[in-house]
Amino acid sequence: MSRQLAGALVAVIIGLFLLLVGGTVLRIGAHAAADEPLAPRSPSQPAQGRERDSAVPAISFIESPTPTCYRPDPRTDSCFIHWYYLNVNAAPATYIISMTVAIDGRLVANHQGFFQSSMFVPGELYGRGFEVSCGVPGAAGNPFLGRTHSYVLRARDSNGLSATNYGTVTCPAGLERVYLPLALR
Repeated sequence: MSRQLAGALVAVIIGLFLLLVGGTVLRIGAHAAADEPLAPRSPSQPAQGRERDSAVPAISFIESPTPTCYRPDPRTDSCFIHWYYLNVNAAPATYIISMTVAIDGRLVANHQGFFQSSMFVPGELYGRGFEVSCGVPGAAGNPFLGRTHSYVLRARDSNGLSATNYGTVTCPAGLERVYLPLALR
């Protein structure tokens, strides 16, 4: 038996044990609270003793292998942010409605779904990637690298639930600008 399988089995057993013990403690607490008078509550508070729906649907996380930023032409300040692929799966009985990509707060890609339980976007769809400025050496604090760009990936499903994946990617340094003093003769 592999270590991963054994670890997963132990996690499932511990989870079931905690669920069983937690359910028993909640039932004992509910019986003790039944003898106490109910305190006044506001309309926004749920009534005591109501059970929560344990089958609340959830959207899966967005799978997006680490983005890269590369500079194809060293004579320019143009870099390209690229993902190998983007992937998101909906919960059972729901569909993926949309997935968007934003870089530095600017929407750069918008994908719409139509009765599909998952959305897979290969990196080749974006060609070279999304063009950004490389920045001068040290723009993000590291003297050997350029600017750091933030990205946000969002997906929505047909139940209105959403998933978000965000992070940053640092580009290689672009052109270093040297300004010479103006000398008049």
